[in-house]
Amino acid sequence: MKTCILLAALAAASATSAQVSSPETPAVPASAAPATRVTLPRDTPVELMAPREVSTADATAGEIFKLRVNKAIVIDGRTIVPAGTTAFGQVISASDSGGLGKSGRMTAKLLHIQLGETEIPLEGEMSAKGTGAGSAGLAVLFTGWAGFFHRGNNAKIKAGEILAGFVASDVVLDMSGPVPRRVEEPVSTVAPASTEAAAK
Repeated sequence: MKTCILLAALAAASATSAQVSSPETPAVPASAAPATRVTLPRDTPVELMAPREVSTADATAGEIFKLRVNKAIVIDGRTIVPAGTTAFGQVISASDSGGLGKSGRMTAKLLHIQLGETEIPLEGEMSAKGTGAGSAGLAVLFTGWAGFFHRGNNAKIKAGEILAGFVASDVVLDMSGPVPRRVEEPVSTVAPASTEAAAK
């Protein structure tokens, strides 16, 4: 009987010792996943190219024209907007030369980059005035940069010309999918103080 009790006590002590000497192995945290959200800050410079000519000879106010991102937009070593991505501009006003030495005039603005289904708003306005055949001049981009326009009798954006603009507002992109998707940040609102609290 004593032998049975002794054996039982030894078995219990052995089990307790095993539990103490072999604690559960803590879970190893998974490696940090790359950030899936990236913010494209306002005023990020954007270099664009005009793939075709836009001229007052045939352009009309309100006309939308295509541009192309000439230089990839990179944030922290990560390409956010690849070179070649389509962008758009719009003719604000246009008047052709009309002959008799009259100069054509054109004003245009940048609209947005089309990244998949996401529109990245752009800002920048351009103006050009024809000053005579074969002449050339500078068109000021009112946001601070400049684009060059060929100026003949008709004002025009020549095919292949490099234009510059800026991202118009902060844009948060979800990069987890095959194509970046814009994420609308929630707008925090502060509840107005009650009349009773204000009176106090």
